[in-house]
Amino acid sequence: MIIESNKRMSQSLLWKLQKAAYLSFGPKAWSHCGVPFYLTSNPFTAKQYAHVVVGYLRDCLARQQIATSEPIYFFDLGAGTGRFAYLFLKELRPLLQVIGHSKLNFCYVMTDMVKSNLEFCSKHPQLNEFFNEGILDLAEYHHAQNETPLFLMHSKKNLSKESIRNPVILIANYFFDTIPQDLFKVEDGKLYEGRLTLEAEGEAKEPLDPALITSLRVQYEYSLIDDVEHYYSLPGLSSILQEYAARFQKAIFLFPIGAFQSLTYFSDLSQGRVMLIAGDQAVCTEEQIEHWGEPKIAKHASFSIAVNYHAIARYFNNKGGCGLLTSNPDPVFAVVAGVLGGENKDQSEVALAFRTHIDAFEPSDYLKVISDLEKQALKLETLLMLLKLGNWDPMNFYAFFEKIRKEIPQASPALKRDLQQAIHKTYANFYSISSEDGDFILNLGVLLFDLGLFADALTFFQRSLAIKGANPAALKNIEACKKKMLNDKC
Repeated sequence: MIIESNKRMSQSLLWKLQKAAYLSFGPKAWSHCGVPFYLTSNPFTAKQYAHVVVGYLRDCLARQQIATSEPIYFFDLGAGTGRFAYLFLKELRPLLQVIGHSKLNFCYVMTDMVKSNLEFCSKHPQLNEFFNEGILDLAEYHHAQNETPLFLMHSKKNLSKESIRNPVILIANYFFDTIPQDLFKVEDGKLYEGRLTLEAEGEAKEPLDPALITSLRVQYEYSLIDDVEHYYSLPGLSSILQEYAARFQKAIFLFPIGAFQSLTYFSDLSQGRVMLIAGDQAVCTEEQIEHWGEPKIAKHASFSIAVNYHAIARYFNNKGGCGLLTSNPDPVFAVVAGVLGGENKDQSEVALAFRTHIDAFEPSDYLKVISDLEKQALKLETLLMLLKLGNWDPMNFYAFFEKIRKEIPQASPALKRDLQQAIHKTYANFYSISSEDGDFILNLGVLLFDLGLFADALTFFQRSLAIKGANPAALKNIEACKKKMLNDKC
């Protein structure tokens, strides 16, 4: 079945199907539908991002660009379940205290195009503290939003270019790879526009049935562009196309027009003073662009397409700002940062933080290390060091649960105390998005039980019960704890 023929990629029904999918999934996109989230929603990545953001704030404070009486707005684009927001805010506040700006006025705004995601976040118990302090808010945002003010749902106020007095910070994790992109081909100095024909198996129940995504097939055609200089109306974009046409002999590349629309919107809101930090599957170097080929659509109930981070970095640099990419980026997952509103030389702290905290050991490096070590026998000392490296990552702890439990019987009293502390530090980073998360809490309780800490274990089993509901394992373990505690009293 042909869905559409010969469409410019950014104008394809592809993106409407994407939106329909997320609207139908709601928060279940990440708990039941297989949409990826781990690399951008763990304590290790949150800590890295927090350091980079603090570097940017230090640059702004040094240049006296911040009115301390006015809020600094953070916009989390496509915030989803709010897990990253929770972890990031936990990291940011202590860092601000360290640099002597604990009273800096800021507001972190979780944005999403799916209202049910925002409703989920508004009711999440672990976000209550931040809402009550006035440092967290919610807003509905669509990537192609133009002059429409952002309405803050919690504080009930509109944000516009007249009301925002400070630079803004954008966090865009797994966002740019799910919003419109354009496709181009360079050949012998000429630029061609890519056009799509979409096909799918079977018949759709309705024109934008998200179920079509899993069987999508895409065919590409190319048409010569006569006037590259005026292809885009947004300033600074056509010049990047011209650079590519001059630089590459033959290449097919995507161009993240949706990302640039978002950057333009928030730049306009903040009088051209904006910082971006983003993570996606991405292409970051000229060599990667040359070997990219036609787009590969990753399907996971919704879909994602690698983003041209090289173009995003060029955009920042061409506008006199600062675009930052890592030294050896992995297309599977890469991070880009950029700053507008100040010359490159004015961004020393943010550049230093990016090199120190992200370039030195990227989120993708962390995942590779953990994935490799999952297959190996490890001592408890090593396992505890891995937990520390991951900034007490619950998913990391969950992956190594059996290995940790196996090591407890022969562990020294000192190591057992370290493990006890690790359990509580990891629990502090736990953020539940579904009832299945109760299994992780159950595992922590099992480890505490094996350590002979029956009162602590009982607390964790009860927490598991509260999340997952009545289940035989939790109920059995609760009874075992009570018996042990009664025997200890006798």
